[in-house]
Amino acid sequence: MTPVSITLPDHRKPIEVAGDGFEAVLEELGTHDAFVAALAPIVEKEGFERFDRYDQYDGRGREEWGQKVLEKFLREGSDAADDFVAGTIARSAEDYYDAMMTSQAGIKRMVAAIAKGLTKAFPEEDLQDLLDAAANMLRGRMAEALEAADTSKPMDGIAPSIRVIVGFMPGQEDGIPNVEDESIQGADKSIHPEYVVPERLLAAYLSFVNVPKAELLEGWAELAVDPVNPLRLAHDNDYAFDRRVERAAQWAAFDWPTDPQRPRLQTPAQILEVMENAGYCSVPTLAFRVPLKDFLTRDWEAPLHLAPGHYGRVGDLGLHNFIHGGGHTLANTEAVTLPAGRGGFISTETTAYGYAGVYDLMKSYLDVAFTDGPRQEAAPEEPAHSPAPAM
Repeated sequence: MTPVSITLPDHRKPIEVAGDGFEAVLEELGTHDAFVAALAPIVEKEGFERFDRYDQYDGRGREEWGQKVLEKFLREGSDAADDFVAGTIARSAEDYYDAMMTSQAGIKRMVAAIAKGLTKAFPEEDLQDLLDAAANMLRGRMAEALEAADTSKPMDGIAPSIRVIVGFMPGQEDGIPNVEDESIQGADKSIHPEYVVPERLLAAYLSFVNVPKAELLEGWAELAVDPVNPLRLAHDNDYAFDRRVERAAQWAAFDWPTDPQRPRLQTPAQILEVMENAGYCSVPTLAFRVPLKDFLTRDWEAPLHLAPGHYGRVGDLGLHNFIHGGGHTLANTEAVTLPAGRGGFISTETTAYGYAGVYDLMKSYLDVAFTDGPRQEAAPEEPAHSPAPAM
């Protein structure tokens, strides 16, 4: 065992280590308490963060990356989103050291001091080899110290400027929305009220916009649209008319819940406009844009309250066709409260034909303000049997 005495810059007391060869000495030095303590103030001064919000993504790349993060979160949860962020933007402590620290005078002096001590103990070794070995050891230990002092979390790496478009799908709140296998259908690719098949997702849309059946049909009647009482047109063949009669019977039995305490989000005329222009295979969609980090780190056990953004809008609401790229939506100006949990939400721009690309809109029109609503306390469970009366 060869003893080695190494005096670090600005330190009076040398560090005494020993080893069979300079490699063993450097390994011993790297874990010595005095050496580790000497690195601490240097590391603290650097303030290294693995998850720096000023990441490598610029322009459109930032948006695409943000939508992928959102998709991971909505489909798999916060841990999966953290792993995705860590795997794509985490900075290497070694790379940081190479770029920011190796040229510092203090680092160069420390390498030289270590090599000086080694040279005295191992004079037969080449000086450059000792300098290289000292530099490599210091790089590794400094990287470990940088990582150990880092308190940043993956979500810290998401810049506040990154905004994402979120879709909420009424009628699919119980899980991940299925935009391919379940949609609103109609005859001849039309979902005009007289051609649409009145089923669950249409009920979800009409319930979400909160227009009662009587009010809707009355408003449509004023626009010469009456799906409950079809008229035979001159160009109708028997098949076409029979189908409308069949759907009229379905409409007669069709209904949906509404809430008089909530505002109407659309008028009967607006609903008709959406249905006339959306086409089959569409799904009810509320599309809005939010800052990604704030959205992911909100309280997901609380309802989500959306309020007008900078342009006075609360997203776009209507029917969107993710499969073929189409649909029709209108600007919504009323505040909306969405249920707690991730169910019903999707990342629109990573789902087939996304929202923004189809309509070529200015994305800032979709910006909303949002807050967490009050959590709904679970009702206490009733005992299986009433307690016996006291005797």
